Amino acid sequence: MATALLLTVGTTPDPLVKAVEEQVQQDSTLVVFLLYGRPFPGQDPSPFDVAQQVKSRAAQLGVRAEPREVADPEDVDVCLEVARGVLREAAAADRVVVDFTGGTKPLSAALVHAALTEPIAGELVMEYTGGAVRDPTGRVVREAMRVRRSERTATDETVRRVLDLVRRSAYREARYLAGRLPEAGRAGFIRRCVDALYAWDEFDYGTARDLLSRSYEAARALGDVGDLAPLARLVQRLTEPVHQLVDTSRRLRLLQDGHERDWPEPQDVALLAADTLENAARRLAEGRPTDSVLRAYRAVETAVQARLLANQVNPWRPDWDRLDPARRNEYERALGGRPLPQELALTAGLRLVEVLEGPLPEDLRKFLLDIQFNRNRSYLEHGYHRVQEADARRLLGYAHDVCAHLLRADLPVLKAQVTHGVWT
Repeated sequence: MATALLLTVGTTPDPLVKAVEEQVQQDSTLVVFLLYGRPFPGQDPSPFDVAQQVKSRAAQLGVRAEPREVADPEDVDVCLEVARGVLREAAAADRVVVDFTGGTKPLSAALVHAALTEPIAGELVMEYTGGAVRDPTGRVVREAMRVRRSERTATDETVRRVLDLVRRSAYREARYLAGRLPEAGRAGFIRRCVDALYAWDEFDYGTARDLLSRSYEAARALGDVGDLAPLARLVQRLTEPVHQLVDTSRRLRLLQDGHERDWPEPQDVALLAADTLENAARRLAEGRPTDSVLRAYRAVETAVQARLLANQVNPWRPDWDRLDPARRNEYERALGGRPLPQELALTAGLRLVEVLEGPLPEDLRKFLLDIQFNRNRSYLEHGYHRVQEADARRLLGYAHDVCAHLLRADLPVLKAQVTHGVWT
């Protein structure tokens, strides 16, 4: 259904008929739900009869109307149960209009409360039909009736808060809050986007790729729609590099496991290092400096691996027999007589890169030692030191400089491909 109109029914049909007539002018596929209370003894006219009159008029307009009886319209809990059930039936509509003009106060209050708390996929409109001119019984005369509307909803507020968290790359909190949103419509698009960004932030590129691919067409349609536009443009921009990151990660895992036939290109590994630096920047923006330093260290290690791969050395399974004997002897001297490693982590890997390509400039060597020192002393590695924000910011800059030298690539360009800065 495109539009669902929910009406609380009292003892007069006129404002309800007016609401149906107005809505059908906007959407001929309208479906009407009539919530009426079981009649009290001697009640005349009864809400049941009024509901039938509204249903009859809706039929004349070509509109389907579904009556729903509330066993006790004076019991808020009973009214809430029925109201929530009707809203679940209407939840997938593009537009849900809740008119609480008629019925008992508990029934009207229950429908409003349920509308503001139940997940609704599309637009929610609250309306009330009133007027200043009334007949002797106190009812508004039909000619004076005016429909008053409000379109501020709890779903809108949740969306606002989720988008604010996404601006700050606080994906964990955004994902928790977005879980309250409906799965369909624009709210569902936001849920999928947040899940994708959270997966990307956790280096789960495969899940991020699948979610971004599912959201791509919706992102194209929403690329110029208000507050959603920056998020929609981000989805479109990230869809291409995520495929490259998935493929590069897959190839690196194969190398780790001993499959030597499908080596990634150094520039592809460079994009992975750039994304790790971006991840470190997000941790710093989140107020998690220690996590930022760990990722800065990891970015440098990835850059070292990129240089080893460029020299046809598998960092996880180096084949020392394939290395030029003179370079192998030089590397053994650099190790100070220690056995050749079975796996090349950052320090051992960098020493081999220096043997193969020349020494790291002295300033960059000092930068790297500073990164390693702070990383090793942190409470997430070997010590109990809490990294301060200013230190993490300095070390992230150092990591950028070391990576730029090792990767031999335009690092700002690579980072721009994978940045999550959605509001710039």
